[in-house]
Amino acid sequence: MAGIAILGAGIFATEEHLPALVANHADLKVVYSRSKATASLLHEEARKTYPEIALYSEDTPGSTLDDLLKRNDISAVIIVLPIPIQPDIIRRCLSAGKHVLAEKPLAKDVSSGRALIEECRKTYAPKGLIFSIAEQFRYMEPFAIGRKWIVDERAVGRLTQLHLRVWRNIKPGGKYIETAWRKVPEYQGGFILDGGVHHVALIRYVSGEEIVETKSFARQVVPHLPPVDTINTAILLSGGGTGTVSFSFASARQGMEALFIGEKGSLAITESKSGSVLKLELLDGTRKEETVKDNGVVNEIRAFLEAVRVGKAEAKAGPEQAMNDLAFVESICQEGVKTGVKVENW
Repeated sequence: MAGIAILGAGIFATEEHLPALVANHADLKVVYSRSKATASLLHEEARKTYPEIALYSEDTPGSTLDDLLKRNDISAVIIVLPIPIQPDIIRRCLSAGKHVLAEKPLAKDVSSGRALIEECRKTYAPKGLIFSIAEQFRYMEPFAIGRKWIVDERAVGRLTQLHLRVWRNIKPGGKYIETAWRKVPEYQGGFILDGGVHHVALIRYVSGEEIVETKSFARQVVPHLPPVDTINTAILLSGGGTGTVSFSFASARQGMEALFIGEKGSLAITESKSGSVLKLELLDGTRKEETVKDNGVVNEIRAFLEAVRVGKAEAKAGPEQAMNDLAFVESICQEGVKTGVKVENW
């Protein structure tokens, strides 16, 4: 079984990645963070299941990241670090011969992401190293059902419209906004990139289509969510359909709806306390409704561990998919371009 290290000891690593590793009976050996103080909470939590787990940090002589990467019993790392620094850490881990699962997004911008993929394909993939991106929405059962209906069964026929609405209210004092690197983001889009990229993955995965062009209006509505917290955009799909995407992390309304409309009917995916609700309505009178609750992080960790075991990752976990999620976000952050923006997909 692969020896695993978690790089990063923040909220998501502690609340999501650690329980997912435990659920998958992973061989977690090391917790790493920039400082011993920031790693302590995750380390103590991890010791409940892994009593021998080691703590590495840059302020612990002999237990830095360089030291960790020299360990032969660590074959894979899960990287859960701030967006701007992840690409360099990914490179360091791959160059040390470690398989990598890195949290989304792929990078802070398209040029950085493209350079990372090209380097990986040229230098690390030929060595058999796995490089996957942790986008749990591609591993959630309700969205897999939606994709089956739309792509595999073509239940609604050819897509003519796709509409996504995501409303959140990120208030000062919340656990995520008070993270220093999110509070003053050194990357485009703020929460639009950090949080909205999940829903971009959702609509691309369920529809099976690429978003090829956008035209957007972007605003910062509240002062604590720079540089932008609300975007409304028109989209053009690779299959010729059109639609809209609306994101706001400064909304008085909470909710999410993804609507896929085709020539034969429609599929609506919404949120509820019981899980994701899927409603399929066809012109011939067919009706289907399912409510499914699932943990995508547990599923994506399982898929990564299996990829390391067999030496091949699933395409949906590939950085190319994450690249196209990122490319869409970058395109909609270019507010004010009158002729629309071509999405720089991989």
